[in-house]
Amino acid sequence: MSFLHRLAVVTVLIMPLLAAAQKQAVPQPEPGSLEKTAQLVGVLSEFQRLQSLSSTAGPVDRWEVLWLHEHVGEQIMATSLQVDATIAQIDNEIARANEVHSYLSDRRDRAVNRANLFSVIVGGGLGATSSGLQLSSTLEKPAAAVGIAAGALSASLAIAGIHAQKGKSSRFGFESNMLAKFFDRPALPDSQYPATIWTFLNEHAPTGPPDVTRKQQLLQTWIAVRRIDSMTNKDKIDRLTSEPDEMLQLSIDDFEDRAAMLQDVRARISFLKRDLGELMGSLAATADQGRTVNR
Repeated sequence: MSFLHRLAVVTVLIMPLLAAAQKQAVPQPEPGSLEKTAQLVGVLSEFQRLQSLSSTAGPVDRWEVLWLHEHVGEQIMATSLQVDATIAQIDNEIARANEVHSYLSDRRDRAVNRANLFSVIVGGGLGATSSGLQLSSTLEKPAAAVGIAAGALSASLAIAGIHAQKGKSSRFGFESNMLAKFFDRPALPDSQYPATIWTFLNEHAPTGPPDVTRKQQLLQTWIAVRRIDSMTNKDKIDRLTSEPDEMLQLSIDDFEDRAAMLQDVRARISFLKRDLGELMGSLAATADQGRTVNR
């Protein structure tokens, strides 16, 4: 037997084993997760009926199967579009918050740099003048006065630079407050979460503690990383959930915290797209299985 012939035989024997190993390596959806997603979308009974028909050995009503596929697929698509619309609103609020944050940060940095530069120039110039006056024994007192003035002015400019580190504040004039519902505050009309998405956020995450919802996980994370001190910090929460009519002034830190918290909400909602994708994929698998059974 030639080397090429032996290699072909070994390849034929190994390929089924490799295929089985690859099939086992693909992560499978959690048992019951498809049903939970179907219930969330509102098509649990239709999805179960479709699974039942696909496993039936005898003839089935193809029109019923077609209608079930279309109905479930349409509901999945509608929910997916709701997720996209919600994420788009969050992205817009994040973008506006980041714009104001960048503007205030640039102004603060310029003020700090200007104070530091003036401190160096004034301190260095007056220090040199004081040193020059000390060269004459008759100008010791003026030299000392100039040296004291140099130190005082340098210290004043340094204090001004430290004070400027806080930066200015500004109103948030964008008509959106997507964090409001997380803190039971009034939400603007464009900042309402669709019922399906809000239900998803108030469900228990598969990877988290069984007694903690996704919303509660977010709140606990924000407190742990000091986005908010506690749920009783009314002033901070007011600024994070503010709307233009309230005329509240937000600091640089407020805009940064608001954008970061919205990013967390966006990431958590995006998991729903993954679940919808798994449910849609199961429809294709169900269709293939039904064609195989009834062939």
